[in-house]
Amino acid sequence: MITWEQAGPYITALIAAGMTWLSTKIQHRGKPENALIDQLQEETTRHAKRIDSLEAEQTKAKKRERIRDDYINKLRRHIEDGNPPPPPVWPEGLYD
Repeated sequence: MITWEQAGPYITALIAAGMTWLSTKIQHRGKPENALIDQLQEETTRHAKRIDSLEAEQTKAKKRERIRDDYINKLRRHIEDGNPPPPPVWPEGLYD
């Protein structure tokens, strides 16, 4: 039979191992700061994608505006020159 004096070191080691495991689990479970950082990184990624989308949309809008301005100038010249209908052909690439 094992006495308490003989089992003491084993029990102490077992308790220490259990406490170490529990401490590690608590630390890795995630501190509130880590959760906040993860959330902010996700939001940053989402906002970056949205900004890229808006920039692409803006580039297309600028292209359409340039094509329309060129067509407006062409129509004005057509009228100022006294040319009869039909007007100049509708510009290509306006709605690409």
